[in-house]
Amino acid sequence: MAFFLLKLIFFALSFMSNLISRLIFSATAHLVVLVIHGFRAPGQATHGSLQQLSELIKSCFEYMLELIMDAISALISTLFDYLKEGVTGSASVATSAIGGLIEKTKNSLDGLTDFPEVFEGVSEMVSEMVMDLWNNCKDALGYITENA
Repeated sequence: MAFFLLKLIFFALSFMSNLISRLIFSATAHLVVLVIHGFRAPGQATHGSLQQLSELIKSCFEYMLELIMDAISALISTLFDYLKEGVTGSASVATSAIGGLIEKTKNSLDGLTDFPEVFEGVSEMVSEMVMDLWNNCKDALGYITENA
């Protein structure tokens, strides 16, 4: 009987030790899980907030970049317009200068009566050269104006 009583005491001590250790470890595990879940929800909320903030910053940068690109495009377009106006103005000035040069050349050659055939040939040659130069210049300017 003493043996049976000793066995019962050992069983009770073992059972109590097991119950206490299980209660301590189980409670600790549940507490750790609760803490993790407690930190997870604010962490997920913080993560979501940071994602929204990053999207906001990204959209602001995209908008600013688009504004800068539009400003650069407008500046380049304005510069090309000024260049086109300058070329057109230069062409009109060149036209009047060439016309004046041809007129002066004809007037000065008409005043000379010696060697009429020679002066007539030189006059035609100069007139032909100036007209060819003018036509080439006009064609080049027309090409620029059409394709600019």
